[in-house]
Amino acid sequence: MDSIRIPVYKHIRRYLQVQYGNCIYATDRNYASAIIRGMLKKFDKKDPAKVRPSQKLNLGATFDVVIGREGIQRLGGYLTNADILKFSQAIDLLIRQEMYRWCQHPNATDHVIDFNIRRFIDLYGFSEDDLPFENLKRWYFRERERINKRLNARIEQDYKMMLSYASTEDGLPITRCIHSSDGEPSKNWSILKEFQLLIPFN
Repeated sequence: MDSIRIPVYKHIRRYLQVQYGNCIYATDRNYASAIIRGMLKKFDKKDPAKVRPSQKLNLGATFDVVIGREGIQRLGGYLTNADILKFSQAIDLLIRQEMYRWCQHPNATDHVIDFNIRRFIDLYGFSEDDLPFENLKRWYFRERERINKRLNARIEQDYKMMLSYASTEDGLPITRCIHSSDGEPSKNWSILKEFQLLIPFN
């Protein structure tokens, strides 16, 4: 089947091999394939560079994406250098987010972050040269701080509108209330579906 070989970072290739094998299919339903599908462009006969694109990037490794003849006609088979780089960056972020969840899991074998990060590295067999431990550790603490700030942030608002679509226990639809700054409801409407929205009024 027709395929394209794209440059990737070495730890990206390792991650993709563990997850999907030696190649991915552009039509598969997974995160990596979805990214590729969104980046593929059809060949432009008016632009020779897009008829036979030459890969100018050297990221240390390559990985094959199987598209197929019909896929090339429908999706395209051309990737810009910028998109190739974005693909590796997107998978790199996916790896780091997975590592964060790994360390935060309530059933983690150890609650010492250093040990959990090293176990994650060992799980995928990442090389220290390709994905350094200290780099992942710094990213983990930055991510934890960012998440904690978001969770602990308190937004002061003079006015709030709450739309609630939750049903009451007796099956009757709950009312929607617009509250003023003194907390008193100003209007009520009957609502049938479940939904909640907070809108600040400037």
